[in-house]
Amino acid sequence: MTWFSPSHLLLQRSPPPFRPGASPHRHSLIALLLRHQDKRRQLLQIHAQLVAHQVFDQSPAPWRALLKAYSHGPFPQEALHLFRHARRHLADDTFAFAFALKACAGLGWPRAGAQLHGLVIKKGFEFHAYVHTSLVNAYVVCGRLEEARRAFDEMPMKNAVTWNAMITGFTGWGEVEYARILFERMPCKNVVSWTGLIDGYTRACLYAEAVTLFCHMMAGGISPSEITVLAVIPAVFNLGGILMGEMLHCYCEKKGFVSDVRIGNSLIDLYAKIGSVQNSVKVFNEMLNRRNLVSWTSVISGFAMHGLSIEAVELFAEMRRAGIRPNRVTFLSVINACSHGGLVEQGLAFFKSMVYEYNINPEVKHFGCIIDMLGRAGRLSEAEQIIEGLPVEVNAVVWRTLLGCCSKYGEVEMGQRAIKKILNLERESGGDFAVLSNMLNEIGWFSDAEQARKLVDERKTVKVPGLAFVGEIS
Repeated sequence: MTWFSPSHLLLQRSPPPFRPGASPHRHSLIALLLRHQDKRRQLLQIHAQLVAHQVFDQSPAPWRALLKAYSHGPFPQEALHLFRHARRHLADDTFAFAFALKACAGLGWPRAGAQLHGLVIKKGFEFHAYVHTSLVNAYVVCGRLEEARRAFDEMPMKNAVTWNAMITGFTGWGEVEYARILFERMPCKNVVSWTGLIDGYTRACLYAEAVTLFCHMMAGGISPSEITVLAVIPAVFNLGGILMGEMLHCYCEKKGFVSDVRIGNSLIDLYAKIGSVQNSVKVFNEMLNRRNLVSWTSVISGFAMHGLSIEAVELFAEMRRAGIRPNRVTFLSVINACSHGGLVEQGLAFFKSMVYEYNINPEVKHFGCIIDMLGRAGRLSEAEQIIEGLPVEVNAVVWRTLLGCCSKYGEVEMGQRAIKKILNLERESGGDFAVLSNMLNEIGWFSDAEQARKLVDERKTVKVPGLAFVGEIS
């Protein structure tokens, strides 16, 4: 799109005289716009029909409808093109500015938003609540937080939408503390305000604060929505609170939220991560016809997480019989289950099926899982050969996986090669040398083990607590 300036937008500011009478097709065309605002082809066809019936000069309604459709759809730049032309007609009003600012937010164009800000002031709309809220939202979505603060502070009358735009916007940029200040100042908090702040705390990994705020919300008589529940669930499973998870589940059942497939999937994942795979399966079974690929994958992942390899493989087979096509995440989960259960041949068969039957290109995570699976089974030579022949760039995690398996089986020479590869890829970690030292101790090479330990101090490497231990038992 050619960049436009305020002067360009101000061209032909005086609209032509209003001509009464409306095309008989206008209302039906506008109704079509509302139904097809997310589909470019239909939008263009309806746009052409509006032009053909010459309805643009008869009323601002077609302009508003078309501007709204473009600004809310996947092609917001078209709204800005249309806005320039709309200013020559009767559509130079608060609706047009609000939709144009919405388009700027969708595009992430702060300069265009600033230009429109200037036009808003020239038109005298700067204190119009709807327009000014759109302006604040455009600034905050585009990351211009200082401009958003100034525009917000200048508003003499702020409505709930304005407050929520600031709270959710600032939490989205990680400014949780400022969002909390706004939240405390907000005169009439609603479910959107609470949800925005809870989501901000969760995203900032402040899980205890998110759960506490959720409890305060319910104690204050504000009923959480489905979005609130989705925002707090990650905080609950990160805190590992099974009682809180069950209480949340009961609330969802009471409110009928479990009919929402997103809630069901999140509860499956929640229970699996807090150690109650039985409840995961229960939620999954209750979903019946509402299950989607995420539902199946979440349960398979939960089985893998808890070492229930046979169950994971059986459920994967049941999923395929149900006609659900697995994706790369599903395959990663089932291969991981095979790895932890020692089902090497089945895991390799799943990998081949992913590549050759479903034409899914494997990622480093898939190869890492195969390496781990072969290494756990003691097939270290195969694992090393696969790494050397990988068509993708290998990261240190893959080599570290092999190193952990070398430690388990006392493969010192291969472990040394793995460490060399790790050192070529990243700053050395003391944990890697600790693993090597432990291997050497196991086979009685005590002087070499001591030398490996000394390297940790000489190279000033960082030893992450527990890393060597994890490498040995993984």
